[in-house]
Amino acid sequence: MPYRRSLGRFSKKSWEDFNDEVYRAQNEHLMDGIVAGCALVAYADGWVTEEERVRMLSLIRGFEPIAAFGIDDVVATFASMTAQFASDQNAGEQAALEAVARLKGAGRHPELLVEACCAIAAADGGFDSEERLTAIRICEVLGLDPAEFGLAEAG
Repeated sequence: MPYRRSLGRFSKKSWEDFNDEVYRAQNEHLMDGIVAGCALVAYADGWVTEEERVRMLSLIRGFEPIAAFGIDDVVATFASMTAQFASDQNAGEQAALEAVARLKGAGRHPELLVEACCAIAAADGGFDSEERLTAIRICEVLGLDPAEFGLAEAG
C-alpha cells in the first residue's frame, strides 16, 4: 500500500501505530488540520486542476486512518477548503494555515498532522519540491523541526 511506504519516509512509527494513534485521537481539530494540510499541499504549486483535486480527494478517501473521522465529514471539509482556495487563493491559504495552527501544542496531534499530510502527498509516488516546502511551512506553523520528518534541506 502506498501510504505505508510513504509514511515510513516521514515517521519512525509503524503504520499500525500511526493508524491506532489517529483512531484514538478522533478529534475534530485534528481532522480539520489534516484536511487543511492536504489542501495546502494540493495547492503547493499555486493551482489545482480538476484532475489533481479528484486525485487528492481519492488519496484522502483511501487513507485508512482518516476514516475514523467519518469519510463524509472529511470529504465535505476538503470540498469547503478547496472551494476557498479556488475563489481566493490567499484567503484559502490563510484559512488552511489557521486550521493547522489550532493544533500547535496539542500533544502528538501536530506530528500526526505532518505525518498524514506527507504520507498522502507522497502516496502517488512523488513528493515534489513545492510539496516539501509546504510541509516545511506546516512544521513551522506548528513549531516542529522539519528535520524530524526528513524534510530539512541537506546542509
